[in-house]
Amino acid sequence: MQRDLASMLQIERATLSGIVTTLVRKGLIDQTPDSDDQRQRMLRITRSGKKLWKELPDPTELILAVAFKGTDPAELAIARRVLQTATERLNKHISGENQA
Repeated sequence: MQRDLASMLQIERATLSGIVTTLVRKGLIDQTPDSDDQRQRMLRITRSGKKLWKELPDPTELILAVAFKGTDPAELAIARRVLQTATERLNKHISGENQA
């Protein structure tokens, strides 16, 4: 659902709407009304979108290759674990899961 994507990406609906319009115009996604609630929109990646997605470089690999070039693999593994844990905690905090 388009509204769920806006929430997951934590961007304004108006911003996402412009992005979706562009992606639909380029044939990378399809936007259809939801069968249960015609006001809601379902997004699906098209065959062209899937092809392009497969061609995109993996941002994680790019970051590792550039930012951490020459770093000791053991230290890199520790850094990765710490950053993953921090990201998970921040996401839980933002979503309200950690609220007491």
